[in-house]
Amino acid sequence: MNIRRIAFAIILIVLSSAVTFGWYRYVAHPVPVACRYCARPLHSNLMVTAEIGGKRAEACCARCAISEANQEHKPLRLITVHDYRSGHAISPAGAWFVEGGSAVSCDHDAMPMNEMKGTDAMAFDRCTPSTFAFAERKDADTFADRNGGSVLSFAQLMSEARYQ
Repeated sequence: MNIRRIAFAIILIVLSSAVTFGWYRYVAHPVPVACRYCARPLHSNLMVTAEIGGKRAEACCARCAISEANQEHKPLRLITVHDYRSGHAISPAGAWFVEGGSAVSCDHDAMPMNEMKGTDAMAFDRCTPSTFAFAERKDADTFADRNGGSVLSFAQLMSEARYQ
């Protein structure tokens, strides 16, 4: 009789632990899959953790976070960026950024249409010019040589955020 009670208690503890973990992982703290600002997919080698006006969120790229901060007239703090080459999270203060060039970091599949169902040229995209982060200066230089663009330090990139 005692063995049954002990087995039942262990099963109950395991089940309640699984339910608690599931709630915590999928309800309380879900893994973001889309940018909070433009709803584009998050990619592991472009994703940025940003704090705009004191609220932390995942953004698809550094340019999207800068655009959001400028549009909201709020201060921006980049918490982590991801090395484009490896996908590892790195400190933005030590990162090198390639801005502009022919490579496109964020793309979307929706073509803007007018009322006659003809396509219109895009007038504004919050993720342009494309901005790629690199842990090493040599990687940023190599990428810029292949794709064009300018290599920027963190301070140069953040100077584009107007409300610091």
